[in-house]
Amino acid sequence: MNYVHPIRYMNNLKKYFLRTIHTIISFFLLSSCAVNNNLMVGSEIAELTMPLSFETQKRKIQKNPNNRLFYLNASKSRITYAYGILMEKGDRLMYSDYYKSREYYSKSLDLFLISRNYLINALEIKYEDFSQKMRNNEKIDFEIEDIDYLYWLSGSIAGSIQASQGDPQYLIDLPKIKWLLENAISLKPDWENGSLSAAMMSVYLNDLSGDKNAQKTALSYFDLAEKQSKGLNASIYVTLAENYAVSKQNKKLFIELLDKAISIDVNEDKNLKQSNKLSQSRAKWLKSRVDDLFYM
Repeated sequence: MNYVHPIRYMNNLKKYFLRTIHTIISFFLLSSCAVNNNLMVGSEIAELTMPLSFETQKRKIQKNPNNRLFYLNASKSRITYAYGILMEKGDRLMYSDYYKSREYYSKSLDLFLISRNYLINALEIKYEDFSQKMRNNEKIDFEIEDIDYLYWLSGSIAGSIQASQGDPQYLIDLPKIKWLLENAISLKPDWENGSLSAAMMSVYLNDLSGDKNAQKTALSYFDLAEKQSKGLNASIYVTLAENYAVSKQNKKLFIELLDKAISIDVNEDKNLKQSNKLSQSRAKWLKSRVDDLFYM
């Protein structure tokens, strides 16, 4: 048995966790038709306009603390902005301007935590002691109308782990992501063009439980997501390329999957148009990094 220094082991494990969370959270932006159009206008404009809308949403919640929909909408906009603008900039600046990158991550963390609290409040309006039941993995008889809340709560939890760079106080919430998604997918498996199947694919691609069938399950969810989206969801190809092809060091598959994502006509499914544009942008960026991701 080869000796691995404990510090090196923990650093590698942390990187693995962060890669897992990055993949999962991408679906809350790239797989959902709820992407805000402002994100596509230009990041500079979005960075000016979006925070203003956050204040308006905050005032609505203060005046209507029992309106679940206000909590949901406020959370969606914060999560998509944090990931689609702030986190994306943070990712790309990581090796060229580390301190600027950390600023974007810090801003993102604040938004993810606010969203997390909003969504927990919204669910506790309907389900007493929801937070405790989630923590204990207790059974709750959710309804189809709750899927949005479960899905985006998963996104806020994943985002807080990613933005904190795996801080233990947020990393401990990792199992909640799977619990939330499993509850959502049990209600309507084909919800939002297969977004839940896509997210579950991501969860199993990066499974840390030691499940020997995890990869097989992940690929099954990929097939399901592809069918449910009629092959028009670019994000599933980007994720499989980034997390499966790279781990297998299969450069040919990596490029094929990214080319598939890039070739999708964004006008064919209006619900996926904006998210597909973002996925295609990431696909092109990943292709430019092929020499960094593959050893041969």
